[in-house]
Amino acid sequence: MQLGRVREAIKQSYADLGWAVGTRGKIPPFCTFYDLLKAEVKPDRGLMTRLAELADYGLFEATVGAPSLLDSATPALVQIHSSQNEVLQRAFSTFVLHHLYQSMFRRGPQDRITHAVIFDEAHRAARLKLIPTMAKECRKYGLSFVVASQEAKDFDASLFTAVANFLALRVSEPDAKLMAKIFAPSDKLTLYTDRIKQMAKFKAWFYSEGMRVPMPVALSTTRPD
Repeated sequence: MQLGRVREAIKQSYADLGWAVGTRGKIPPFCTFYDLLKAEVKPDRGLMTRLAELADYGLFEATVGAPSLLDSATPALVQIHSSQNEVLQRAFSTFVLHHLYQSMFRRGPQDRITHAVIFDEAHRAARLKLIPTMAKECRKYGLSFVVASQEAKDFDASLFTAVANFLALRVSEPDAKLMAKIFAPSDKLTLYTDRIKQMAKFKAWFYSEGMRVPMPVALSTTRPD
């Protein structure tokens, strides 16, 4: 019901500026739907409490649209971990990923990888339903999608079927068993589970599509020139 009220407020914000079936109007400021909800005679207290938390952090203050990150070749850092508020982290993660997701469709299929989206500390927003969907479709549209987290269990199980390359560092036994099932032969599951659990610092197991077994890798001890 709360989602329905938000949707109706968004529709109203566009209708008030001339939008209708077959008619294009002006683009309302992002905060308009929030203002409409606040102005209701009997606002939904639960909904407004949730939205007010985001409003306090300035989420609705944007007044103009930003260009797509896919239009630039310059690296961009979107920092969501400076706040310890998990609701805010999920909200900003959702907005950023949806923006990239929509932008890649507008741009269309690409014949090469043009951008890499690297989602570090992904456990803070790993349950976003868009992550597995984006992982399944992004390569066709020129995106390399990298997600990193401390535990494999942080991610939706459907994500693993879309991943082409795995890098597994030392993890606990439950995660070691999960990773072994992904990239080890069925008769060597116990062997690779133990190997992953006992991995030394700065070393990992790498597995890619087409490989029969994973290979050990390590950080270089020398810096490149």
